[in-house]
Amino acid sequence: MAGFLGDLRSGLRALTKNRGFTLVAVLSLALGIGANTTVFTLLNAIFLRPLPVEDPGRLAALFTLETRGPGVLLCSYPNYIDYRDHNTVFSSLLLYTPITISLTGSAEPQDLIGQLVSANYFTTLGVKPAIGRGFLPEEDSSPGASPVAVIGYGIWTRQYGSDPRITSRSIRLNGRPFQIVGVAPKGFLGLAQMTAADVYVPMAMYPQIFPLPGLVLQRRALLFSAVGRLKPGVNLPQAEAGMRSLGQELARQYPKDNANRRVHLIPAAEAAINPKSRSEMVDAGMLLSIVSALVLLIACGNVANLLLARAALRRKEITVRLALGAGRWQLVRQLVTESMLLALAGGLAGLVLARWAAGLLWSLKPPMFDGAGFRLDLDGQVLAFNFLVSLATGIVFGLVPALRATGSDLAKDLKERAGQPGGSGGTWRLRSVLIVVQVALSLVALVGAGLFVRSLQNAGEMDLGFDAPHLGVVGFNVNDLGYKESRGRDFFQQVLQRAAAVPGVRAVALSKDYPLTVSAARTVLLEGQDNGASGSGSGSGASGTGRTTLTSVVSPGYFPAVAIPLLRGRDFSPLDTRTTPRVVIVNEAAAATFWPGENAIGKRLQFAGEGLPVEVIGLARNANYRNIGEAPVPLVYLSLVQYYFPTAVLMVRTAGPPETVLPTVRREVQLLDHNLYLQSETLETTIRESLWPQRLSAGLLAVFGGLALLLSTIGIYGVIAYSVSQRKREMGVRMALGATPGNVRRMVVGDGMRLVAIGIACGIAIALGASRTVESMLFAIGPRDTLTFVMVPTLLSVVALIACWVPAVRATRIDPAVVLRDE
Repeated sequence: MAGFLGDLRSGLRALTKNRGFTLVAVLSLALGIGANTTVFTLLNAIFLRPLPVEDPGRLAALFTLETRGPGVLLCSYPNYIDYRDHNTVFSSLLLYTPITISLTGSAEPQDLIGQLVSANYFTTLGVKPAIGRGFLPEEDSSPGASPVAVIGYGIWTRQYGSDPRITSRSIRLNGRPFQIVGVAPKGFLGLAQMTAADVYVPMAMYPQIFPLPGLVLQRRALLFSAVGRLKPGVNLPQAEAGMRSLGQELARQYPKDNANRRVHLIPAAEAAINPKSRSEMVDAGMLLSIVSALVLLIACGNVANLLLARAALRRKEITVRLALGAGRWQLVRQLVTESMLLALAGGLAGLVLARWAAGLLWSLKPPMFDGAGFRLDLDGQVLAFNFLVSLATGIVFGLVPALRATGSDLAKDLKERAGQPGGSGGTWRLRSVLIVVQVALSLVALVGAGLFVRSLQNAGEMDLGFDAPHLGVVGFNVNDLGYKESRGRDFFQQVLQRAAAVPGVRAVALSKDYPLTVSAARTVLLEGQDNGASGSGSGSGASGTGRTTLTSVVSPGYFPAVAIPLLRGRDFSPLDTRTTPRVVIVNEAAAATFWPGENAIGKRLQFAGEGLPVEVIGLARNANYRNIGEAPVPLVYLSLVQYYFPTAVLMVRTAGPPETVLPTVRREVQLLDHNLYLQSETLETTIRESLWPQRLSAGLLAVFGGLALLLSTIGIYGVIAYSVSQRKREMGVRMALGATPGNVRRMVVGDGMRLVAIGIACGIAIALGASRTVESMLFAIGPRDTLTFVMVPTLLSVVALIACWVPAVRATRIDPAVVLRDE
């Protein structure tokens, strides 16, 4: 302990004495460690922070795998009841789904994020309300009979001023009073991390709360999330095997609904983010982690070069200490302690940078994250990560220079050089290798940044299949106010009439879905397919259970309103009523999937669970339905006149910028019912918000690429400047023998650019090999984009040339007479 304290005091004295060296080293490390801490703060908030429930490791999320469809899906309510009542692996199984609920009764309606949950929701999670209680079993037994609610801690403090008697009050949701029976504990925001809940309502209230109550009791409607607590002694694989057997039994009992479906379990912590989105976010997180690690390695290379240069200046001191009996490992320990002090100081400065960066990132979040269940906080895990990275960094950049400085040939080398401050050839070679590595890593980081920035630019210019620059949307749900179907249809008609009369509006229509958020899917059967048979279901007249296909419900006039061309056939008409034969419009991908090489117009298909077939009357051009730049996916359009939905999105196409017209349209709709909550925005805003993860990734990668370039430039400059200082005698002799300043500049620049060229070549090889891994995250750009792979090496070469040129110019100012006289 005494030795360590002595090393600590000695290290502090040495670093304090060389303040310029210390400042440069700490700043370099602060940039590298700060970048990694920022990325970890983001990943920790999204992926690593434990669920605020009792023993979260014993919770498993239950999903449905559709073997002939889009993969991982949710659970239906009837299946959940059977899973809950007949499973042998869970001590309790809960159900929930995020929903949007209107808070009414105040001056203006507010939109709340709610959750429709089973009565055992809080007890299964082991969550005790801060005030009051959770739900009783009898409150979840009779549909619509128990209007009770548990509110979130945040809304309790904001809306009710932390009233301790809150359980004596009620809250109006969707125009109906709900008795408040409890307040969720502080910090508990529900299980859906991206949609933190303000209010919880028992599942039995679905007729009044759920936007599509008619689908709840349909076994094929996979609308809900299920999470169970494993029984003692049961692990996840055992639980999945047991639930899979139960799922097979349900498939035998209900072949029309559960055929080709099986149960899949994953840890509940991983299910806090939708599995489909999670994989994309994991890929983006890995990329950010890798690039930030490259920045840290470049920073370590810089500091290692500084330590090697400093070791050369301390050779006499170290040799004398060795001669006086100090052990080599004792000196190595002291030098590594100095490195650790530098790293810890850099880590502390990096923590300050990370806190500032996290605040900046959070301030740039889109509005959809206002109620998200995560925050970019520097919690204990972030602090521990910062500390461990700092320690590891101190070892990485400090150990090799320490070993080099205390090498056994130091005394001989010192004697041979008679006290000249120089560097051995081995030291120069090591520093050259570090420069090559830094340049290669910088190029990889810059290529990644370049690809994502170019991809983001392409995403903003992509043809989505509709007229995005001139579209505005106004979303609402008439079910929130208890409208029956007849009143809802009348309301829709009035909305269309009022909106169409607003000056500047070219066309209007209604859709069930917001653009780029189509998620509803139904099983499509072609003529001749048996709903309960097995088979491929891929062609006309084939047997099989059909294909799960995206569907969207739109009003007549939708296609001209959003500028999606009808390539063949006709649009929906007001004459296509509930009493006339049902009709649909398919997109190009659906036509090619169901009737390859044939004319889809006049073909007939059927939706599983419906007895009557429907006829295809139109063929629409493909568009983007879920994500920007997605591959064409089959989609079937249904008529809103024939398939009523209470949720609606008014699509407004304008002659000019939609933001100038949309407020007037919103006012006109609000005049029809001032209690109705409206959500309005331009489609360009929706697209920007949907691209927030890509914009965040591109922005961070650009910043990290810039840091990598800056650190590499400093490293190149430092090594070349040090080389010039060590070769003064050589250059003085050359100039005395007739070398011109141009010859000296070319020599110095040539030495540096040779290292840069090797680094660029290595970096290009690495980037070309690794670029394929990011192909799925890019929009309309190849992972080996020629422009990026030309511009980045060019930029790096120009910057490196400048870094080499400055020391080269200084070299030409050496006075040969002074050098020879000193010699």
